[in-house]
Amino acid sequence: MTVSRALGNGRRIADETRRKIHAIAEKIGYRPDPELSKLMHHLRGRKRPSFQSVICGLTTRAASAKEPYSEAVTAGARAQTERRGYGFMLLRVSPEASDWSGVQRVLQSRGVQGVLFLPQRQPVDLTRLLDWTEFSVVAATSSAIAPAVHRATPQHFGNALLLCRNLAAQGYRRIGLVIGCDHDVRVDHLFSAAVTWHGLNEAAAFVPPLIFDRDVSMVLPDWFKRQKPDVIVASEESVVRDYARILKLKVPGPVVFSTTSVGPESGRSSPIVGGIDELPLEIGAAAVDLLASMIERRVRGLPASPASTLLAGRWRAGGVRRSRE
Repeated sequence: MTVSRALGNGRRIADETRRKIHAIAEKIGYRPDPELSKLMHHLRGRKRPSFQSVICGLTTRAASAKEPYSEAVTAGARAQTERRGYGFMLLRVSPEASDWSGVQRVLQSRGVQGVLFLPQRQPVDLTRLLDWTEFSVVAATSSAIAPAVHRATPQHFGNALLLCRNLAAQGYRRIGLVIGCDHDVRVDHLFSAAVTWHGLNEAAAFVPPLIFDRDVSMVLPDWFKRQKPDVIVASEESVVRDYARILKLKVPGPVVFSTTSVGPESGRSSPIVGGIDELPLEIGAAAVDLLASMIERRVRGLPASPASTLLAGRWRAGGVRRSRE
């Protein structure tokens, strides 16, 4: 405390003591850290600061597009942002916009220091959106394909492999993935890679994934007839209902459905359709922790070598029934 008061030229320190401490500090090359001084001033203050740093969650999803996983990631990010003492704002931008020049002004006027990429409507390149040298930026999704930034995302390959192994342990032999091209890109092709690896190396039989780029009703029946899967893996429960309707199958039924994301809407202890809980609340919180640490260290701009934090999901058994041998 005496050293601190002397270096701060406090009045309660004798002149001789102050001179000795300043001489020693000069000899060892000590220089005060202005950021630490600013922090201590903040902590000692009795009034709540009038300015609060803001984290902006950014997405191209429209407010009307209800998607449980995306909403849960956003909820997790918002809660963690507030726990860490930051403000949170959600900004929706149009991916088709030809002019994004106003976005930068909006963020700066609201005191935004960090930008968090939330799950997007479709794979999107946001490189032109902002002058990234002005912000700390992290992604909680793989669907923002550019710019390349640090990320906190589900461990898609490991999650899909966990799904396949749990289904195989229940006696299912022909596990088939059905996924749209956009979704496949959005997860860096990791679902299709994991299901293919499992089929070629661990499964009793390999079912080539159906990766479609047109109306699924035009291609799903033929794939189902040729491949004869006893499990169809989809992206979420709402998609399962579409596939079941197209194939005129019951859920649950003799052909089992599973999902790569059971979603927060399956709050039941045992969801009707089993699969992987990707823990979206935790994904949002982990991304905010990473972003907050960058803001506090004044790390701005795009990283030279982006890193990924991968969170493993967990298997949740659903109302599946063992297929007949």
